[in-house]
Amino acid sequence: MKFSEMWIREWINPPISSIELADQLTMAGFKVNELKPVTNIFYGVVIGEIVECKMHPNLHNVWITKVNNGDNKLLNIVCNAPNCRKNIRVAVAQIGAMLPDGRKIKLKTIQGKQSEGILCTFSELGITSHTVGIIELPINAPIGENFYNYLRLNDNIIEINITPNRGDCLSVIGISREIAAINHLKLKKIKIESIIPTINDIIPISIEVPDACPQFFGRILKNIHITSPTPLWIAEKLRRCGICSVNIVIDIVNYVLLELGHPIHVFDYKKIDGNVIRIRFSETGEILTLSDNNSLKLLPNTIVISDCKKPLSIAGTITPNKYSICSETRHIILQSAFFTPSVIASQSTLYHMHDLYSFHYARGVDPSISKLALDRVTSLLIRSCGGYPGPIINMTNKSMLPKPTNIILHRTKLDKIIGFSILDSEITHILKRLGFQTEFSDNIWKILPPTWRFDISIEENLIAEITRIHGYNNIPFVSLCTNFITDRSHVSTIPLSRIKNLLIDRGYQEIMTYSFVNYNIQKLLHPQKIPLILKNPITSEMSTMRLSLWSGLIKTVIYNQNRQQKQMKLFESGICFIPQKNAENQVNQDLMIAGIRSGLRFNEHWDLTKVCPVDFYDIKGDVEALLNITNKLHCIRFKKYTHPALHSGQSAAIYLKNICIGYIGMIHPTVQMKLNLRSQVLVFELSWNMISQFTLPKITTISKFPKNFRDISIIVPNKVASESVIIECKKIANEDQLIDIKLSDVYTGQNIAKGFKSFTIRLFFQSKTHTLKEEEISDIVNKCSIILKKRFHGTLR
Repeated sequence: MKFSEMWIREWINPPISSIELADQLTMAGFKVNELKPVTNIFYGVVIGEIVECKMHPNLHNVWITKVNNGDNKLLNIVCNAPNCRKNIRVAVAQIGAMLPDGRKIKLKTIQGKQSEGILCTFSELGITSHTVGIIELPINAPIGENFYNYLRLNDNIIEINITPNRGDCLSVIGISREIAAINHLKLKKIKIESIIPTINDIIPISIEVPDACPQFFGRILKNIHITSPTPLWIAEKLRRCGICSVNIVIDIVNYVLLELGHPIHVFDYKKIDGNVIRIRFSETGEILTLSDNNSLKLLPNTIVISDCKKPLSIAGTITPNKYSICSETRHIILQSAFFTPSVIASQSTLYHMHDLYSFHYARGVDPSISKLALDRVTSLLIRSCGGYPGPIINMTNKSMLPKPTNIILHRTKLDKIIGFSILDSEITHILKRLGFQTEFSDNIWKILPPTWRFDISIEENLIAEITRIHGYNNIPFVSLCTNFITDRSHVSTIPLSRIKNLLIDRGYQEIMTYSFVNYNIQKLLHPQKIPLILKNPITSEMSTMRLSLWSGLIKTVIYNQNRQQKQMKLFESGICFIPQKNAENQVNQDLMIAGIRSGLRFNEHWDLTKVCPVDFYDIKGDVEALLNITNKLHCIRFKKYTHPALHSGQSAAIYLKNICIGYIGMIHPTVQMKLNLRSQVLVFELSWNMISQFTLPKITTISKFPKNFRDISIIVPNKVASESVIIECKKIANEDQLIDIKLSDVYTGQNIAKGFKSFTIRLFFQSKTHTLKEEEISDIVNKCSIILKKRFHGTLR
């Protein structure tokens, strides 16, 4: 919601700065998104009057004017505005004036005619407006007065977030109430002129759905001048709240909506058939004719406002239709009604009509000000565009109107929830400042909420209000008294924070995403799995429970790539929801940890001779570093695996002994293209329960004898993996002598037959008791050579 700070200060003016006011609103639960001036400062612009206007002799549609700016001498100003004419009052930027964009006004000669200034438009003064041409001011605007001061442009626009339960604050009076309560001030009383009917015209009202519309006030207003200009002070307040001026009637209705928070509907009296208004359910096949001569087919059981023949509008919305007012309208019907919030919320969602009226009605309006709002609109209309008001038509079913309920607040519960004590007198004072009626005795408050606080229904609501107004920043700092309890977790369990810190040390950033994900993205990644689909999702982007963390990680990468981020290393831990195959309505909730990388291996640098994108082995190194913490890396195997979301040549399943604990690989190019990923992306995912246990290291003595190594080069078929060769060597390993085995080299080419490759395996030897002899080393090397030739049908090089 946007509002003018000056408009607020007309209702309540605390002795604090604009920044302090914004801080107060934020601390009270209304986050201030923006605090900005109405326009940049300018000077040298005054109010003037065009006393002479004639066509330029050499230029078409250009005028030569003489302007009275309050000095003794008239200014000669050349102007090309279409609305330039004699006897209107305008904003004049004189020679030497400085405009908001930094432009300084100088004497100019245009086709032989001197121009001693300019006649300003709103845009030239940095003011957003849809009007075309120079500014036209009221005829009573004082000539010579500073325009900046006249329009009160030393104002700020404040934009705040209002939570859905605080519909009472969708108005200037609602925000003012909050500021008054926070600053211990009294709110200005609403003064509405008493409207005395001058005609006796009324129209019968029939409410056929009293549970949806328990209250309806109406009034006929005849002989209005709808073409009258909107008063500048109203148009300015609307503009500063982000609403464009339309015509005098709509502008005044919108003004009262912003001021009091109550919508007022307007209908053209001449377009109503049968001289009757009905609030009823729509009939099957009924059509509402819109203002552009299109039609809207109404669904059954829609609450509509109609005459005796046709629907005039959907209740609670401002649907532009054929029966709305237009430039020829002379007689109107004003309607101020209360509609049940749940009904309007349902209808606006059903028809996708989310306008100002439905926004207010769906969050609730105060039924006690329906008549007041109607009188306020009537008063402003009569003052601005004339007209003859009829008497108010009142159709109220009091038994159906929402009634505030008495709530009991217990001192013990209040102290227990907020964790500190507030004086009884302070609590009572806070509640009264908020408009509550209170009675206190025996540590119990009996409280009746005001009519505008329809969000207060239980004791916890009151406790939240008391804490909010008391001030979160006034909660005392008290040291917690706790008993020290040693960590009784099993010594072989790795804390998740340890894994997170390792990934952070390797350049990853942690993210947190929702457990609800986009169905289409998840279907691309896991086409063969059946997910849990929500019956009533918040949005289509959050319609499915996640099967893995990849959906959220990839969506985050897409978001950042669209904002020109080239390199990303992200990880996340969280619960995934995997339905069991053979058990209906049974879901495994597995804690997973996953990561994603994209972009370049190194940051761009002038000294880099080659730009290298990240590849499979980069992210594999990260996973191996993570698994190394478990001291089980020697039991981990990366086995070739075809995953539907991963590149078949760059993907693997990760096994701990014979159990699959996760997957790793590059996103398949087809999936990458469908997701609009701008570079290759690599991912991994591991089951936390499978890797959270680690093997306790054993303390051993360090050998003081020398280490030796020998190489075995063997030619094997291409299908043989190096890991298989190393595993076979380990089977005959003597831990007291053969301490490590590594792949030293892979060779294909000259002297190697097609379909074969050469592995060079390096064996490391060391004894803890003596220096190994050549015979001992050769014996182990020969055993390895024999087993490798036999197992893989290889030949030694």
